Amino acid sequence: MINKARFQAHQGAISLCLLGLYFIVNGFINSTTVLMEAMRTPPLPFAQWEPFVWEYTSAFSSFCVVMALANVLNRYPWRWDRPTFSIVLYSVMGLCFAATHIVLMIASRAVIYALAGSHYQFATSTEQWFFELIYEMRKDLWSFVFFMVMIWCYRFVVAQWLGDARKIGLKPASSKVDNATHSIDEEGVHCDVLLIKKNGREFLINKQDINWMASSGNYVNLHIGDNVYPMRTTLTSFLDENAYLPFARVHRSFAINMNDIESMKVADSGDGVIRLKNGHTVKMSRRYKLTLDK
Repeated sequence: MINKARFQAHQGAISLCLLGLYFIVNGFINSTTVLMEAMRTPPLPFAQWEPFVWEYTSAFSSFCVVMALANVLNRYPWRWDRPTFSIVLYSVMGLCFAATHIVLMIASRAVIYALAGSHYQFATSTEQWFFELIYEMRKDLWSFVFFMVMIWCYRFVVAQWLGDARKIGLKPASSKVDNATHSIDEEGVHCDVLLIKKNGREFLINKQDINWMASSGNYVNLHIGDNVYPMRTTLTSFLDENAYLPFARVHRSFAINMNDIESMKVADSGDGVIRLKNGHTVKMSRRYKLTLDK
């Protein structure tokens, strides 16, 4: 059974390893396929190492642009409320994806051929350049769609497995706001509930019920009793967004609900342990001890 906490802590590295493994295997299959097909009608029109250079430079370039694509999708998710805008934006992204892949691929091949004492030529004439660009662009645009869907599917599966806590955006309909569910400050409405999606179910949790929080890689684990709800954010961002709630950071990786403190034990070094009313204990570092003294 895969440990969820360890997966969360190393999710970025695990994702990169899986992506890298895919391109390594795919590059080997493609390069040996090119070599074996050419061996059907000897002699070989190229050196035996060349198909590996062609395929692995393409794989390396794809690896780089897919990593960039994953970050861009975080910043610019598909907007179902603005489909025309999203279509235009993603079309531009697809062209940038293809162009970047082609440039990286050609440049890396040129470097490798030069190191081998040879010369790489992508095309020999203007007509051939145009033909090769169309050939590569056509493949890369399809790859863009494929990897975009794969990234969405991967994130959906991971979110369903780990559980996914999300903010609920609210806009006040009037100046009167129900204090039981949210409060107003200078920036607008603070929603006191989070939407949880897990195993095909959706439900709400109240932020004030959170006992403590733990940073775990790209996530913050929200602990309520014996339940843990991961949220894709940083601990600093979560605390800043919820500064109006009684949350306090007590460690580089931990924060607590001040209302849930039962006792606190501090060592001579300044480090300590906080015991919560539900029996859980949370480490406190001397760097953040003053937060509780205020």
